[in-house]
Amino acid sequence: MPPKKDIPNLLIDAALKLAAERDWHDVTMIDIANEAGVTVADCYDHCSSKADLLRRFVKRVDREVLADLESEDFNEPGHDRLIAVIMARFDILADHRRALRSIINAGGDLGPADGLRAIKTHFGAMRWMLEAAGFQTSGLHGSMRVAGLTAVYAKTFKHWLDDDTSDFAPTMAYLDRELSKAAGWDRRVEKGFGKASSICGKITKRCRNFSWKKSANAGENTPSDSTSDQGASPAANG
Repeated sequence: MPPKKDIPNLLIDAALKLAAERDWHDVTMIDIANEAGVTVADCYDHCSSKADLLRRFVKRVDREVLADLESEDFNEPGHDRLIAVIMARFDILADHRRALRSIINAGGDLGPADGLRAIKTHFGAMRWMLEAAGFQTSGLHGSMRVAGLTAVYAKTFKHWLDDDTSDFAPTMAYLDRELSKAAGWDRRVEKGFGKASSICGKITKRCRNFSWKKSANAGENTPSDSTSDQGASPAANG
């Protein structure tokens, strides 16, 4: 029996092997455990479902891409770095294309809840790819970048599945075009956020000035203590 820490990867590899051989919909967790050479109980301890295995596989690919990053890579333009990062993912996935076709054709065999978790996992993966390429992903603009790259990656992924060239040059060219389009959109969004920030700043300043003037006027119109005393009735003073 392999060490416990190796079981998740053994299950992932077994799942991919079975997906390449048959319809992903017909693959069961029992099949995967048997193929991996682990007990059903150990499989249960390390993985809850096929969807869980797919999410773990995505994270494993993320880690392999990030592990290959060098500090010198950040000296390149962001567009080029992002292409390199995405193409590195495809290089890692290349040995599993047959399995991935089976999984895609079955829609991942995901239910609604698993589908939402899968989307979250892919958004997380794209956030890391953007960060690895030197792009900011914080705030609303960052979230829009993540969503945009997720859409670009999904389209490029489908293109890559049918790319039978040895160097995936057509896929790289397609990715380059799609990222260039997305970059134009990103610049417009950034410009729009800049204008919105400027407008919000002006509105905030005017509100502060109005609040200050209102407070100042209220202070001028408030009777002084001496005036109040002079206006009091003799009975009150007596």
